[in-house]
Amino acid sequence: MQNVETISARKVLDSRAEWTVEAELNGFFGSAPAGASKGKHEAKAVCVDKAVEFINNTLGKNLIGLPLSQGKIDAVLGKNMVSIGENGATALSFAAYNCIWNSKPLPKKLVFPYPLGNVFGGGAHGGSIDIQEVLISPLGAKTFPEAIDVMSKIYHLLKKKLIKDNVFRGTNDEGALTGDVEFSTLMEYLFKTTSANGCRIGLDMAASGFWNGKKYVYKQEGTSRTSKEQIEYVVDIAEKYNLFYIEDPLHEEDFEGFAELKSRLKKVLIVGDDLTVTNTARLAMAIKSHSISSMIVKPNQVGSVTHALESTALCKKCGIVPVISHRSAETTDVTIARMALDAEIPFVKFGVADMRVAKLNKLLRIWSNSRNKVMAKI
Repeated sequence: MQNVETISARKVLDSRAEWTVEAELNGFFGSAPAGASKGKHEAKAVCVDKAVEFINNTLGKNLIGLPLSQGKIDAVLGKNMVSIGENGATALSFAAYNCIWNSKPLPKKLVFPYPLGNVFGGGAHGGSIDIQEVLISPLGAKTFPEAIDVMSKIYHLLKKKLIKDNVFRGTNDEGALTGDVEFSTLMEYLFKTTSANGCRIGLDMAASGFWNGKKYVYKQEGTSRTSKEQIEYVVDIAEKYNLFYIEDPLHEEDFEGFAELKSRLKKVLIVGDDLTVTNTARLAMAIKSHSISSMIVKPNQVGSVTHALESTALCKKCGIVPVISHRSAETTDVTIARMALDAEIPFVKFGVADMRVAKLNKLLRIWSNSRNKVMAKI
């Protein structure tokens, strides 16, 4: 087995023009994303300068000579999390994963995920609606390139519609379109457009962001809803727009409310993100309370590839659909695209536009160079 020979770290810019950590291990790179909408149970980042300095001056020396093992490297990172934070740990864990990934052949058969694209944004990512993400997924596509083509087509159709109606405002942190349009108007247009193109709609409500401890306050809409009213609202829009996916429809501690939605919307993926934060203990709580049918996987929420893959494995064991996801501040790092293939994760939430296309393009390149490939069963 190859050993760890060289390690270094530096500051690089992310998609919000803020500093993040990039690590290099044996000539392979990894860089840490960051979220604007964060669950309170996520692993914590540290100052980028502190993480870089600790990796270069202390941690790197401790890792040199270790076997190139994801588990062993991530175990060392976990013991030093206070000093390097999830940002330093994620960057180094990604670098190790990419080094290992490039040293082994691809599986003889590859299972490709369906893309889940954020076409219209709001909430903490910036935009005119309270709900954070309006998502589409081309579930009728037979190939990965076809799925990307359909998703991009709908993105451009929506943009043209917003421009034509003189309500287009630009794009937000995730490259999603924004505009001065009411949620219901937006959904009516998207419902017709997606239905005609073999797509389905999903939402990331990020409801913790507008929960004030008593009610869900929709500032853009000028209304508020109790927990009971929020559940009825979610059921109503799920049925009205034939939604297949709803992420964080309630706040991050409401396991019971999630369970009620799951029981009432049996054909809809009820997805935990802030609720579960890629953490096996939180996921176990959600499984025990029958709260979710799907879970977001974000390696930086737990600080390592190993922990993220452990959560993914537990999801699969218990019939929970894993969805690997970017963050609102990204780089051109493609690690999670590779992880999606290795773990046969059926959905990738990588956006549609901006530097996030690096992840989609990585999968497109692998698709074009692979002979035995299929789309995931969903």
